[in-house]
Amino acid sequence: MGIALVNCAQSVCASGAGSRGVLTRLDDKGYLYYMDYQKDYYSPKVMNIMRKIGYIDPGCSVFFTHNVKGEPVTCRNYDYPHRISKKDKSLTGLNIVLHCKPEGKYESIAVADAVWCDENNPLLQKGGPDQEGFDPGLLDILPYQCMDGINEKGLYVSIQRVDIKKGEQPCRFPAGSSMLLRYMLDDCANVDEAVRKTKTGILVPEDWQNCHFMVTDATGRSIVIESRNSVVCVVPSDICTNFYLGSDDMEDYYQNGKLREEAVKMTDEAMTPNYRYGYGHGYHRFVTILGQLERYRDTAKKEYYTVMPEPAALLILRSVVQNPYTNASGISMTQYSAIYNNKKKTVEVWPFQDYSKSFKFGVKGNRISSGQYAH
Repeated sequence: MGIALVNCAQSVCASGAGSRGVLTRLDDKGYLYYMDYQKDYYSPKVMNIMRKIGYIDPGCSVFFTHNVKGEPVTCRNYDYPHRISKKDKSLTGLNIVLHCKPEGKYESIAVADAVWCDENNPLLQKGGPDQEGFDPGLLDILPYQCMDGINEKGLYVSIQRVDIKKGEQPCRFPAGSSMLLRYMLDDCANVDEAVRKTKTGILVPEDWQNCHFMVTDATGRSIVIESRNSVVCVVPSDICTNFYLGSDDMEDYYQNGKLREEAVKMTDEAMTPNYRYGYGHGYHRFVTILGQLERYRDTAKKEYYTVMPEPAALLILRSVVQNPYTNASGISMTQYSAIYNNKKKTVEVWPFQDYSKSFKFGVKGNRISSGQYAH
């Protein structure tokens, strides 16, 4: 049985072998789909394909807060400027809300960037799965292309790129970071278990450098896990973008709710952008989010705690959206925005900067009515 492609209540059979599930287009333009993945992605065949893929380079902004009911929520922009081809520089994307329920592991709902399955394939872009000749085998490694997700225990994990400088140790396994995200979703129930997974899992710290992970759970904990020169650092934080939080070349770091920073030099004397490690658009997105979170801080609590209506959280995400007009803070592209509820184990997604409509799912893959605050 192949993947069934469903579009506007119409279903057609796609070519290809295997039992991967149902692929459903969600938005009108073909940037966002849903898939119930049913194949064994721990099989040697799938793992061997994964080991051959290239570097994954996600940008992104993420922050943690609470809604007005006191439920922990994690809010995320996924940024990457995928292009149609080397000649056609038009921005494109193909993101899939992915439901996984592997035997003996935790059930999860996540959002995957399908372009990373084969970024040179013209069918792995906007509307590609609806095109004649689409091969569902292209999606065999999709569970390892999830950029963020939540499991049945309320554990949320997302991946964000960090810059490394010349002379630092690069990642040993280019796809290791996205694989570790999958292992945490499948095997970990809380923040502590996720930290242990980074140190004792199949992948060692050397494998997944050049990135860090935002990890939150249903108890309200939020941390960032990063590996620099094979040393794992765990930083309590409610914000993460694209620079190291535990250390930085310019003594710039964020701990215990405080941003300790040096002055940011935006350009050199010739007005050439002078972004460095810890600076550039990742740094400025971080500061933008931090300033807004302060407005929603509950000062009656001793610990750092923020609470806000979810529409306000979406506005914060929109304030750090990346697109071709954000040259002053770095050129990228926000592929989607998402709000995860750690208590209810849900995700609500707005595709490709279209905030007129959202798509909400539970951890079991069930579609939930949404759109109450999409504008």
